[in-house]
Amino acid sequence: MEQQDEILWLEGLEVIRRIISQGHEAYLVGGCVRDRFLGRSLHDIDIATSATPEEVMGLFARTIPTGLKHGTVTIMENGRSFEVTTFRQEFGYSDARRPDKVAFVLDVREDLARRDFTFNAMAIGLNGELVDPFGGKVDLEAGIVSSVGEASERFEEDALRMLRAIRFGAEFDFQLSPELWRGIVEQRPKLKQVAMERVSSEWDKMMAGSGPEQACHYLFKSGLLTNVKEPLPYAFQEAIESYRFNRLPWQWSMSFGDLGSLGSQLLELPLITDPDLRWAALLSGFGIREKDCEDLCRTLRFSGRRIARISSVVGFNERMNELGSFSTKDHWFSAVLAYGRTTSQDWLDMAEAGNRVAAEERGKLAKPAAASISELHIRGNELSSFLGKPPGPWIADLLRYLLEEVAFERVPNERAALLAAAKRVEGNTEL
Repeated sequence: MEQQDEILWLEGLEVIRRIISQGHEAYLVGGCVRDRFLGRSLHDIDIATSATPEEVMGLFARTIPTGLKHGTVTIMENGRSFEVTTFRQEFGYSDARRPDKVAFVLDVREDLARRDFTFNAMAIGLNGELVDPFGGKVDLEAGIVSSVGEASERFEEDALRMLRAIRFGAEFDFQLSPELWRGIVEQRPKLKQVAMERVSSEWDKMMAGSGPEQACHYLFKSGLLTNVKEPLPYAFQEAIESYRFNRLPWQWSMSFGDLGSLGSQLLELPLITDPDLRWAALLSGFGIREKDCEDLCRTLRFSGRRIARISSVVGFNERMNELGSFSTKDHWFSAVLAYGRTTSQDWLDMAEAGNRVAAEERGKLAKPAAASISELHIRGNELSSFLGKPPGPWIADLLRYLLEEVAFERVPNERAALLAAAKRVEGNTEL
């Protein structure tokens, strides 16, 4: 445990000590308890208490009424925030996300009963006493994701919990319990009620986490992605359906050998450190074309920058497959000219991490003297002046021609040589 984590934990204990000193109950709960048992870094501290929000606000100098309707107050202490929520029960989830009604209660066990997974339903008191009515610590030690109560009921309340179950399983390298898996399969149509932004956020976290291959395995096998609010591109649906019906879903620990190229592609994902390149590797391996990649990323509400980057790498990979080999210099230069140096670098990083390009082979790949018009040592106005012609569309055509001549090493990237080459093709309308 890092020193900063220990400091955060002790400061959380100091918050509950102050609440307890006024005759209330208070506990550290949820993710911070789980992560402390796992030895993982702590991101925040959540506190559950028998005190009402008004009573909590009366105990601390700086508070924010984050969600009084649901009993939540944020306390600011020593430059840190601590979310404090009154013990509560929840009733009705008509939107498959938020409770329609909450009722404050006095027993922490009743509060823990509303939570999603057993390892998120533990609480620790001021003196280190553990409140664990659903066996969360045992599940942590066994490496199992289990629900609090009936999994199907938990997922019916909040459909996003199905994606969270998969994310936790992948991040911690845990198995999903058979009962939890059945709940996902049974309730997967409920995912249609969840906004695409929330689905995307969970999936994106999985791709950036420590077990993206396991996350995708469970996502594809479960059929969840065919039950999202907005349909994913048909080509991608076809690919995951092909994967889905290959093997039983809870046999994650088995070899991927029987899954062919799709399974092998998943195993490459953890070797790639850049999350965007993981997306590109996944989609390239599944044979998704550049246009379908753009459509998928757009459906997932990725930023324009990320859409451009991921789809360009996928397009570059598609181009390399069409050319058949990047060992031929002209083939490689052609792809670099089409997509630029940055994308070619991304593709090489992805391919090398996935063991599809050896480091020594990468070192042998020649770099074109220029990969974009901006890298040419000549400008359009210079061509116009030198050739005595008014500016027009012909300049862009001529610059593109000169770029290819330089890239394929037929003309050096020098001003005099470029002007001479331009003069040779003056009047040629088919550059």
